[in-house]
Amino acid sequence: MKFARTLAAIALLGSAGAAQAHFVWLERADQGPAKAYFGEWADDLREKRDGLLGKVLVAPVVTGADGKALKASAEGADFVEFPASGKGDVRLSQPIQFKETLMQYGAKAGRSDTEGKLDLELVPAAAGSNTFVLHFKGKPLAKTEVTVFGPPKWEKRFHSDENGRIEITTPWPGQYVLEAAHVVEEAGQTDGKAYTKIRYVSTLTFNVTK
Repeated sequence: MKFARTLAAIALLGSAGAAQAHFVWLERADQGPAKAYFGEWADDLREKRDGLLGKVLVAPVVTGADGKALKASAEGADFVEFPASGKGDVRLSQPIQFKETLMQYGAKAGRSDTEGKLDLELVPAAAGSNTFVLHFKGKPLAKTEVTVFGPPKWEKRFHSDENGRIEITTPWPGQYVLEAAHVVEEAGQTDGKAYTKIRYVSTLTFNVTK
């Protein structure tokens, strides 16, 4: 599966398809700064700042637990860093258009906040819980696929129930990334360019210590 997914990403690199196949995620250790990446977490594929990362994260809106905006404080070859501090979740939002699709990328680091703030967001039932409700614009989103990636590059697909809920297990210590997507057939324009649909892609990252 990893080999096939990597081949697909290579075949699409440099095209709109590559950006739509990838996702944005945030990594944060303890209560330190948050780093934003773009690519395929399970394949250790992180796009470069002078490549797709720079083309996608053109003006990300990043907020700390207090809701205040965070400005980029550092950059690496394959990440952008934001000076988050203290407890609480960090969120990122970045819309960008690829041909006739408006991509709405969202990412969150942490599972403390039980209130969703992104358009598409996995919200824990309680702080630190392994039960989540997938919210779309404040309402539970039922029957939607959620992919969970675990520390040994393991992955498993879940589907939210009629109440938008999923329950996962975290058997290994390390980093977990959850990804969900939702497409809305809605036409519009951004910067004078027309689109025919909006694709929301949202991730949640958290660390497990045992």
